[in-house]
Amino acid sequence: MIYAFDLDGTLITARQRQMTLLRAVAKRIDVHLVEDAVWQKKREGISTWAALLEMGLNEDKAKEITSAWIQEIETPYWLSLDTLFGDTVTVLDSFRKTGKTLILLTARQNRRLLLQQLSRLGIRDYFKSVECVSPFCAVDEKSNVLSRHSFAGFVGDSETDFAAANRTGTPFYAISTGQRSPTFLAGLGVDRPHSSLLEVRDAIFGAVLDK
Repeated sequence: MIYAFDLDGTLITARQRQMTLLRAVAKRIDVHLVEDAVWQKKREGISTWAALLEMGLNEDKAKEITSAWIQEIETPYWLSLDTLFGDTVTVLDSFRKTGKTLILLTARQNRRLLLQQLSRLGIRDYFKSVECVSPFCAVDEKSNVLSRHSFAGFVGDSETDFAAANRTGTPFYAISTGQRSPTFLAGLGVDRPHSSLLEVRDAIFGAVLDK
């Protein structure tokens, strides 16, 4: 059986890198951000630019901050802030020990830096292959990858993951500890967003046993 896993917000933290960088970029132009408030807006599906507008920034400042944020979000320093969730290795070990094949399917701008990060985090060898798609056409490119094989499931944390799974008829297992909240995911029609990777693992293993 083949399973695909997203990376950001699924296997590794999403908030620390995103919000630390956003705060730093805003500080450069003397803008103070309420980090928790911005993050909660993003968790409910609002873009960084729109969240800044809702926080009261004018369009020029919101655009300046967002543009710098996009340019820097995948540079080595900021990538170094990413950490594994506490149950990531345990869950990946469980899949490997039961003979399941894992594919990493994630949207990043730089494949080389992605591979370096996976090695630094110690999880590169869990995956038979690493599929790096463009963040700017993630649904189409993730769908293309999922359509190449008969995937038994796709584990992800966002609407793009859900849309790609739906388009290809791939069972989707949502985790709500990352980019999107359980309320947002449920609003998309996601059935039972999970609050941890351990919950996802148990749901997948239970589904296999039920067949």
